[in-house]
Amino acid sequence: MRIVSPVDNLAETALLLEAGADELYGGFLPPEWTRQFGALASLNQRTFAAAQIESETELVEIVAQAHGRGKLFALTLNAPFYSDAQLPLLVDYVDRMVELGIDSLILADLGLLRLLVVRHPSLVYHASTLAHLANAGALAFFARQGISRAVLPRHLTIAEMSAMAAAVPDVECDAFLMVGKCPNREGLCTFHHSNPERIWPCEIPYQIDPLTETVSPVLRNAMSRQASWAQTDRRHGCGLCAIPQLLRSPLSGLKLVGRGAPTAHKARNISLAREFIELAKESEDFPSYQKKALAAHRQRFGTECHVNVCYYHELYPGEW
Repeated sequence: MRIVSPVDNLAETALLLEAGADELYGGFLPPEWTRQFGALASLNQRTFAAAQIESETELVEIVAQAHGRGKLFALTLNAPFYSDAQLPLLVDYVDRMVELGIDSLILADLGLLRLLVVRHPSLVYHASTLAHLANAGALAFFARQGISRAVLPRHLTIAEMSAMAAAVPDVECDAFLMVGKCPNREGLCTFHHSNPERIWPCEIPYQIDPLTETVSPVLRNAMSRQASWAQTDRRHGCGLCAIPQLLRSPLSGLKLVGRGAPTAHKARNISLAREFIELAKESEDFPSYQKKALAAHRQRFGTECHVNVCYYHELYPGEW
């Protein structure tokens, strides 16, 4: 099972590959995009410089280092949609990126996908989690449009993802593993992540006030869960406990989050994923394995696991 890691600059590339990344992905914001559409117009779901590869020259070197180790590089172009006015620039941009040697694109806009598969049929196209492919029918539909990889939404269970991957075997499916757990269903979220302090809307405490005096158990539970996010950190997202089940599933990869994060954090996430993949292969005793995973979470983040940051809550060792 491949480990897919973010990369933001040339200086960290070798370290991430040495830590055990099988594939790298990253974003590059061309100057003409900002000049034409402004700094807050999302090209790839990041609006701060630390999450963008700085130049074409650096991008070429990152791709070369990955290829030199037999690894791949995917470019992120995963805003939920683009306007008609943006498409000409996007097409020219992708043409240039292909010339520079990228292996694949991670994208969500169906119209852009249909344009590009005709223009660049040799590229591998990944459906981003922003495409919100939450069932086998949606996955099969995108496969007919040209994708051969998909990053499945964060809220799905292992059983749901496994059923999707088995139903559409021509598409290789990746599941999320480390950091970046989100309380919302990302493909349906309309929050704009542009705060210069990198405090995203889903992290800001707010209160839900019911419109009626009678509150259903479902809404009451949702209110309680939403309020609890003020006491947790979405950057502590984890899925180490699930690796044994994921290895036995039809899924193909583990997607690590962290564009814009410090290099040391990215490398540690890769090392943990690699370490626990090997541990899962060696041990059939899940309680013992999970105990080690929980200890690793505690050491990595300095806090106990919490259901809010557990990617696979069906395995959460507490009350859900």
